[in-house]
Amino acid sequence: MADVAAGGRWALWLASWWGLKGLLWEFDPSIYVLCLSLATHVRVPPPFGQVPPLLDVFIVYFQCFSPFCSLLFGTLALCYRSPTWLLSSASCAWAAFGRPCWPRRGAQRPARPWLTMLHPYAYWFFRRVPGHGGGEVHIERLWPSGLEAPIDVWYEAGASSPSRSQPLRPILLNLHGGAWRGGEARISPQSPIWQTLAAQGFLIVSCEYRRRRGAQWPVQLNDCRAALMWLVREGAAQFHGDLEDLTIAGASAGGHLVALLLAEAVKKQLPLPVTFRAALLFYPALDPADRCRSTVRLPFSCSLLGVRYQMSALEWFFEFFVLKSQRHCWSSAEPLKQLQELRKEQAAAWPPTLVVHGERDGVVPVEHSREFLKTLAELSEEGGVGLRSCDQLLEIPGGRHTFEIVYCDLSDMSYDCTLAWLHQLRSVHKDGSGQG
Repeated sequence: MADVAAGGRWALWLASWWGLKGLLWEFDPSIYVLCLSLATHVRVPPPFGQVPPLLDVFIVYFQCFSPFCSLLFGTLALCYRSPTWLLSSASCAWAAFGRPCWPRRGAQRPARPWLTMLHPYAYWFFRRVPGHGGGEVHIERLWPSGLEAPIDVWYEAGASSPSRSQPLRPILLNLHGGAWRGGEARISPQSPIWQTLAAQGFLIVSCEYRRRRGAQWPVQLNDCRAALMWLVREGAAQFHGDLEDLTIAGASAGGHLVALLLAEAVKKQLPLPVTFRAALLFYPALDPADRCRSTVRLPFSCSLLGVRYQMSALEWFFEFFVLKSQRHCWSSAEPLKQLQELRKEQAAAWPPTLVVHGERDGVVPVEHSREFLKTLAELSEEGGVGLRSCDQLLEIPGGRHTFEIVYCDLSDMSYDCTLAWLHQLRSVHKDGSGQG
């Protein structure tokens, strides 16, 4: 049965190329739209959701706006008397009725600029965003001396130089995603979370890293480590931040970098000692070598492109484009392997971790997050229940890679659950330390 389902997904993927040809050469989108609407019901074989024709980023829109799409395609079916448009309408209607609806709470989150509701990457255009109670959150770009890349700092207006009588501000360090070669410090699907936390008194530090042509691994990791050390040495003091209340976060490739920094921290290999209160990982690339064997295997070899027979497509992408075919660099780039090599006391020092991952992620499979948290629990001798009691894996039903780019109930649910988990963890810690 599994082989039949896999064959159906590949048939859909191949048919999508035919549909894309019709769109580009014949200006007929009907077949391609049908394929996208059908793809809302399956997971594109990872990591092929990152490339045409069935991009996860396209499918997200069909999935979240499925009621509207069903009405639109139904209207087109009536106008053109086209069975293809009718099938697209029926597929979107099926997706609309089958998708669970989550309540939009959001009361604890400040209003977003309307432009960011079209796409969260639009935060790139803003230097100030709304806070709570009519306040403002400032977003300031800095390029500290000694760093090879800039950083963005989010803080509540008037909090850049508060009086010493005010309490220290909790800190969140964010490492952005973008397949190690793209993205930007302020371009993040999680920006509404950073806006909310900054409005609640957090200091948000979002760091850049070198990723253009000529950026050879491990410069990405080195730049993130340097930003963390700047925060420890002077950044926290400059912005009245509390290094005893430090959270680290990352999405996709950023989650990969976060896990590597955490491994260095628990092994005490960082230039300065750092203790993290929590880690927030969003569809993180924790196993780029695909030791879990959850991604497509390439059925051919090509020495010119560095492809080996039965090599994972994700492994090939990382080795060819990120490591630049320098296979000796793998030892510094595998979070799962580094986790497996930790001693028991080191694993016990790993901070409480929330992983948010779409169950239909076609770029980074959710199986990687499951295996990572399972391994962490086994090393900490809490493997009897699957996860450590302090960790949580939030699997988004039907969620794709970067599903939060669409403003809908799924993204709101993810934001609310992330904020609730972090605040609950911090309140438990304060109560346990006698501060609450």
